[in-house]
Amino acid sequence: MNALILALNEEQKHSDSVSASLRKSGHTVILAKNFSEAIAILNLRHVDMIISDVHLQNGGNVFDFLRWVKKNPSTLDTPFVLFCSEPTALAKFIDDGLRTSARLLGAAMYITMESFDEDEFRRLIDSLFKPLKDDGQPVADDELDEN
Repeated sequence: MNALILALNEEQKHSDSVSASLRKSGHTVILAKNFSEAIAILNLRHVDMIISDVHLQNGGNVFDFLRWVKKNPSTLDTPFVLFCSEPTALAKFIDDGLRTSARLLGAAMYITMESFDEDEFRRLIDSLFKPLKDDGQPVADDELDEN
């Protein structure tokens, strides 16, 4: 599937890694550096997925952004993935609470990686896109096993 993915990353090296990985899966990536830019993009166009750094420093908090996405009628069904690459000691300490909060607020997935593993990242992201039948409906998990 070729999906349009909005990726919100502050650090250029993470943006580059995430973008390159997603493009290898055939996805198109729009990069945003902060919440304001991401919201402006989402107000202009539909995306198939949102991936955001968990620990952003540029104002606001990722959970406010996640709540906005899940309350907005045009984005509420958009899968939202929280991503933490190279977590600090503090990030590791609060990881369980962040993961639980993300799930309760409607995140589709929470990914933490000590060091970025491009293949594993792509596998996890691609797993959120189910194949579609000819009528546009998702293929059920039990139907996948038959092929």
